Amino acid sequence: MKKMYKLLPIFIATIFLSSCGIVKNSGKYHEKSISNAQIDTDELHADMEIDETEKISGRATATYFLFFKLSGDNHYADISGGGFDVPFSKTAGPKKAAQYKALNSAKADFIAKPSYTIKKTTYLLGLMTIVDADVSGYGGVYKNFKQVDPMERDLENAVNKKLVEKLNLNK
Repeated sequence: MKKMYKLLPIFIATIFLSSCGIVKNSGKYHEKSISNAQIDTDELHADMEIDETEKISGRATATYFLFFKLSGDNHYADISGGGFDVPFSKTAGPKKAAQYKALNSAKADFIAKPSYTIKKTTYLLGLMTIVDADVSGYGGVYKNFKQVDPMERDLENAVNKKLVEKLNLNK
């Protein structure tokens, strides 16, 4: 029983340190995944306008103890794919935060040809890690949104393919 009393403060401290925090979700969400295959919707296409005259950049830093983030940014770009979704990755968060800062400062929708520079510094025998992420690239915006019926697009592609074959343009 005396061992139990000795472990009780450690148990309470562990619960206190891992207790819930306040999570503020801010931002706009544009993607809705619908898994019903019976619903037919038109695809949405847009033109991309990229400003090649000036590069945009963003920088973010995060500090980790083991896999727990101690400090860093709380605003992230909504990136899917591209190696960002690795579980327990210490670089994914700072990369997304750097991209958010670059997009937000330039009022852009996406970064064309992004280039990342990641610097990881470890302390305390690898227990503490500081990750610095820089991103640079060309800012772009989406314009001229239009809905395209997939059936019409498939028909147009088939007609174009026949036209290319008929005129021998693929040689």
